[in-house]
Amino acid sequence: MSLPSRGRPRRIVALASFLSMLAVYTALSNAYRRIGPSALPEPLAGVLRPDVLPPTQDIAVAFFDLVTAGRKAPVTDGEEHAGHTHAGHAHASDHVDLLLEQGVTLQTSLAITIARVLFGLAVGAPLGILIGLLMGLSRRADDYLHPIYVLLRSIPPLALITYIMLWLGHSEAHRLIPIVYAVAATLVIPTYHGVRDVGSTYVVAARALGAGGRLLAGRVLLPAASPSIFAGLRYAIAIAWMTAVGSEMLMSENGMGNLIVGGGIWSSRLQTRGDPAVVIVGIIALAAAGWAMDAAARLLIARFTVWQK
Repeated sequence: MSLPSRGRPRRIVALASFLSMLAVYTALSNAYRRIGPSALPEPLAGVLRPDVLPPTQDIAVAFFDLVTAGRKAPVTDGEEHAGHTHAGHAHASDHVDLLLEQGVTLQTSLAITIARVLFGLAVGAPLGILIGLLMGLSRRADDYLHPIYVLLRSIPPLALITYIMLWLGHSEAHRLIPIVYAVAATLVIPTYHGVRDVGSTYVVAARALGAGGRLLAGRVLLPAASPSIFAGLRYAIAIAWMTAVGSEMLMSENGMGNLIVGGGIWSSRLQTRGDPAVVIVGIIALAAAGWAMDAAARLLIARFTVWQK
């Protein structure tokens, strides 16, 4: 008799958790419709405002407009003044129109950021693993490289943007190089400790059987260290997303960082203007894309480390 699977109950609990969070947010974000601001204490009155906590329906409209490039029925002047504001808060499509004039859509911005993240992982991951292997396998290399690595890993990746621009000019490089750097720096330590923590019995047995050099590293050390390396890779994915969006916020004309900033953090250094619905749409899209990439990484890791079971 087989034991019941735990996969389905866990999925049901996860779905119930998500729906509960959505229901609570919807109730809070629409509280201003039922309760006047004067009836709430000052901290709550300042938070439960549509320009701080946008209603769920405004988020849905902003999402639809950003995905469909604003394809909707024309709005008359009377409707614009009568129905497109909530307690002084501009409707999401007012700000979406500004983004769409620049050709910004949600799917295009997300695809650009995903491409940058994948490039950072494709270049930075092998580089970080190689450095970690070199430091882990060679005591002399460790003595030379470890102090330099400790200094370099303390530099925030976004701090490199200005110098890269001075070096290479205003180009895609100042958005990609910080991601590569962040991924590589993240993977060095998991690889280093993964190699160093391999049981000495495995190394002695392999050497007794004549393995050495590339054979020892490729057939013993690297597979034994792979759980640690893969754990570092999942963390590197999150770091790559953070660095990509941060660099786009600072200096980019496209991508999710540009969408979020253009959607509502500021319009100038002296005047703050925001459409939090657009910002939340961007945050949700980033969360979903990051979750999907992490899930794909977990499936890949499970396939390559099936021997652990």
